[in-house]
Amino acid sequence: MWPKVFIIDDSPDYRELLRHHVVTHWPDALIKQYDPLDSGRLPEDFSGAGNDLILLGHPAGNTDALDWLRQFKRVRGFPPVILIGDTDERRIVMSMKIGAADYISKGSLNHRRFVEVMDAVLGQNHPMAASGRFFINSDEPETNGLPSLRGYEFQRRIVVNELSAVYLVRHQGSGEMMILKILRQVPDLGGEAAFDRFLQEYELIAKIDHPNIIKIFDLGVGDDHAFIAMEYCSKGSLKLRISRGLEPGQAFALMRQIAGALGELHQAGITHRDLKPTNVMFRQDESLVLIDFGLAKKATLRAEITGTGEIFGTPYYMSPEQGHASDVDARTDIYSLGIIFFEMLTGYKPFEGDSAMAVIVKHQQAPVPRMAAELSSFQPCIDKMMAKEPDERFESVKELLQWMPADCDISLAEM
Repeated sequence: MWPKVFIIDDSPDYRELLRHHVVTHWPDALIKQYDPLDSGRLPEDFSGAGNDLILLGHPAGNTDALDWLRQFKRVRGFPPVILIGDTDERRIVMSMKIGAADYISKGSLNHRRFVEVMDAVLGQNHPMAASGRFFINSDEPETNGLPSLRGYEFQRRIVVNELSAVYLVRHQGSGEMMILKILRQVPDLGGEAAFDRFLQEYELIAKIDHPNIIKIFDLGVGDDHAFIAMEYCSKGSLKLRISRGLEPGQAFALMRQIAGALGELHQAGITHRDLKPTNVMFRQDESLVLIDFGLAKKATLRAEITGTGEIFGTPYYMSPEQGHASDVDARTDIYSLGIIFFEMLTGYKPFEGDSAMAVIVKHQQAPVPRMAAELSSFQPCIDKMMAKEPDERFESVKELLQWMPADCDISLAEM
């Protein structure tokens, strides 16, 4: 029987983080979220019925969560309450006196501690997630420079930076080759925000079933790590193919496939925000796959985890509005696709510069370069995709594909 958890906290981002911790351990848990700032104080007759556990964050509705806890404990048979707050020892002691099942400090919250507390409160009546056996074991030494992770055999490291690393692994259960993307939470390097975005990545794309979007197999979370296991694309990236040269007809067909994947994302309310040739991969069967949604966002999220004024993405492929940290929507991906399409057709990027800011300024001010005469049939499409103002671009991927259908009358003789 899966647990039913009721989460109360002022911050929508923190409620989401708590939800991620719960569903990682119990993937089929039933979760309700309550915003005290929007909805106010719960009524005195709120009984908590139908819930196995209440996660109560402090403050609650800009008030002391201890007041809420007192109200709850006056109700006979009220579910156990775990209070999640600051490190004030008086509040911790008082919460236990009032009757909290346990107390967790927000500052020291990690997945292992969270799961231990929940297990202790709920008992053994609720099965763990299958991915629980894949938690990173920080106590085990690295082998040949590779980390140890139960359930996977590490083959080689592909790329690493200060926050994350990508590995080629073999899944011990199925024998299948996979890609493992591991993020280490490092607070002094902005790790908390990156960690939250990383967790969102799994939730966003795991729900989408499309032949041109990467398949996600598993998620695991440890004390200071998280990982995503995804399919391995053995035929390399679009960047490699651009460097080798593409025929115009090939570029056109690839652009339409990328657009189709973007359309699926946009229909789900998701913008990618980091579309570039290295995030377009090819499977063994040569089918195209869109990857790396670390910057993707759900359009309906009430608060940006990235924070106001921060710029994420790759300047060469960034829309003018994204480069200046303005609000973005699906049309920013259409702009990036226009840049990629231009590069596939010509072999070079439309805007380059000595610095990231120089490239960003060119996106904002420089006219779209003219292509060679033999590519002039594509120029109107490129111009509309790369319009400086979002309102002047294609409104949607659907409009783009209708404007440039697969059976359009572009002269194949010129291709």
